[in-house]
Amino acid sequence: MLTGFVLAALLAVIAPIPPAPLTHSLTATMEHQIDDLGSRIFREQRSPGLAIGVVEDGRIVYARGFGYANLARHTRFEPSTQTYVGSISKQFTAAAVLLLVQDGKLKLDDPVTRYVPELTIAKGVTIRELLDQTAGLPDELALQGIDQDRTKTIKLSDLIAAMNKLQPLSPPGSQYRYNNFNYAIAGLIVERVSGIPLSDYLQQHVFIPLAMNQTFLAGDRGISPQHAVGYTGSPGSFTPAKPWDPAWLFGDGGVVTNVYDLAKWDIGFPLVLRVDAEREMFTPSGAPGALQYGLGWVVDERGGKRYVWHNGEIAGYHAMNALLPDDHVAVIVLANTDLLHSRDVVTPEQLAAEILDIVVQPQRAQIDNAVVDRATEWLGRIANKNIDRTQLTPAFSTYLTDDLLVRANFAAFGKPLDIIPIASTTQSDGDTLYEFLVRFQHGQYHYRFGLTPDGKIYEIYLLPQSSPSARRRPVASTTLPSIVTASARVALLNI
Repeated sequence: MLTGFVLAALLAVIAPIPPAPLTHSLTATMEHQIDDLGSRIFREQRSPGLAIGVVEDGRIVYARGFGYANLARHTRFEPSTQTYVGSISKQFTAAAVLLLVQDGKLKLDDPVTRYVPELTIAKGVTIRELLDQTAGLPDELALQGIDQDRTKTIKLSDLIAAMNKLQPLSPPGSQYRYNNFNYAIAGLIVERVSGIPLSDYLQQHVFIPLAMNQTFLAGDRGISPQHAVGYTGSPGSFTPAKPWDPAWLFGDGGVVTNVYDLAKWDIGFPLVLRVDAEREMFTPSGAPGALQYGLGWVVDERGGKRYVWHNGEIAGYHAMNALLPDDHVAVIVLANTDLLHSRDVVTPEQLAAEILDIVVQPQRAQIDNAVVDRATEWLGRIANKNIDRTQLTPAFSTYLTDDLLVRANFAAFGKPLDIIPIASTTQSDGDTLYEFLVRFQHGQYHYRFGLTPDGKIYEIYLLPQSSPSARRRPVASTTLPSIVTASARVALLNI
């Protein structure tokens, strides 16, 4: 294990100064708890291998690999093992655009067609709307005449031509719709404005300045032949996944990196981006939809604190990068398996949440007993499909259909054994978001219960927190996916 390792001269420059002494320094007990989580996943054969990294106050305080990067050769999976991180790549493409903004070479509110005039469907769409996923363009999966086999190469010009034959799904800026194609176009804009390939631009302006010496775009020279092999299948029965062609990955999912380098990014992006650019990255569009999305990051809350994250999944690989910016804490989980054929394999999003609970332990909050009782009551109401729609906002009531209730199957949780208040946050519009940890027989869950100023419910959301064997369960919300399985929530972000 690598503990307390400091990134030498780099971190001496970029390590943030906390506003107050931190109270969650990683202890030996915490290290052992994280060790146990990783070892259990390998022991239960839920992934061929994985690596975990924890950053705290500008240092990598934990980095360890578990299992194998290559099963046939018995090559160990180490924190230094290179692996594909899928849609986490969007953070880097967004950063490249912001760097060009800093240099005065483009503006976020420039029209996309100024730089990609052949994309006629994007008339009226801005670069900002590409990056915050409100462009309203159809998903590339809907394109006619395009072979969707990711193992075969594709030309971006062919995707653009096929996209132009469709109609926008929504007016620009009006609706959050996660779309990989948006970031493919953003990568193309970087190339046309800078005059060099996206991979070269990232190397020169991000990877080299941050000493990310093991980070490349798919297809680049420099990727080690010892990089992690991607696997698919079910626990105890993994087979090598067919590699995706780099042309499908590009600006939306093409980064290959490791725990150490991704930690350097989490620590060091304020070194390459100005404060105003960082603010842009972490400011959500505010458009209605499943998630609040900034520029390459999901902008969320956890325990009443800012929580920004992104996951990524392609065939054979699954990753999560999660930050609590105000606590100067980040958790990285990289695995060489996917969820395409089994939901019983490792889920990096869930594992990262469990690790965050270890490193920044939730504190019991004082929440009015009437709110706790009502939040508990509604767990039962949804499980029993006993919905009093007069208690819901009109938007949430419309979303919470009878069909969604059936598919959600809240009854599978059983009766809550305990509910612990951990935070309440009043939003600028007067809405209040209450957060709880709820313990069921098969695991502990993070529960969010949102109320408007007049007492109407606008959000009910559950996500597994502390049981590696717990299945992902339903969520319900008007700002997050409503009564959709949490796996569907994850799928919204996977390449």
